Amino acid sequence: MNQGRGAPARFMSESSVRNLCIMPALALLIAFNVFPLLASLGISLTDFNPIIDTAPRFVGMGNYRDLVESPRQEVWRSFSRTGFLVLVTVGLETLIGFAVALLLRRSFRGRGLFTAILLIPMMLSPAVMGSFWRYLFNADYGALNWFLDARLNWDGSRALAFWAVVIAEVWMWTPFMILLSLAGLNAIPETLYEAAEVDRAGAWFRFRHITLPLAAPMVLLGIVFRAMDTFRLFDTAMVLNGNLEGQHTTFVSVLLHARGFGGSRSLGEPTALAYLLLIASLALATLVLRYLDHVRGVGAPERGRRP
Repeated sequence: MNQGRGAPARFMSESSVRNLCIMPALALLIAFNVFPLLASLGISLTDFNPIIDTAPRFVGMGNYRDLVESPRQEVWRSFSRTGFLVLVTVGLETLIGFAVALLLRRSFRGRGLFTAILLIPMMLSPAVMGSFWRYLFNADYGALNWFLDARLNWDGSRALAFWAVVIAEVWMWTPFMILLSLAGLNAIPETLYEAAEVDRAGAWFRFRHITLPLAAPMVLLGIVFRAMDTFRLFDTAMVLNGNLEGQHTTFVSVLLHARGFGGSRSLGEPTALAYLLLIASLALATLVLRYLDHVRGVGAPERGRRP
């Protein structure tokens, strides 16, 4: 008796079809991500100058050692400057974004239009936004000095140039923190607030024990994204103040661009600096993600435990 009559013949198994669909995406991933990463790692271990027609000379960890032991300590200053920028910028974005999200969570007339207007800065190109703020910070005809009734040299003063970048970044990316904070706040069940009101809990108690812990995972996720983005900031600082070394806006990415396109220098040193930047970004993201896991573990209810 023929039991398989009428059934279509299967030339390939399900796992073979799945692997066949994955292979093109995996090949593109290797071609456009893994291979350039390995190639740049090889360049960071050599003394390679594409302008001079000579073969790359292998120097091992010499480029990394030169960066760490630089007599002018410009690399360490750029990393500390970038770390301070991340701390100030992301901190302000988080505080302002969470406060605005708390206001937007309430129902009021025109809330949708107000939210859409707040998201406009995030939709602009960083280069366009930098040009916009460069006009506002101009010492001669800038609108900001006119509003403050002062004559501040924002792009010429070393200290003010740093805060000009902070203001521009906070203005552009605070809407991103507003969105994530609002998503975290909207995910909190209203029944928790109703139960707290029945127990006559105060506003501070509800904020401290309900709002803050349950919205923290989304807020921390936004902090991870913004910290990694700010740590490799280039567009805003470049448009506002250029890419000269030794300035208060010479962050790691700006220093990397200045040394990579500085004429007859080797590409090995700036490539090694790019890997130091990658390592620092991954370390920062790992620390925040570990803290995020800790917050989720503390906030999650214990299973199997009776009250």
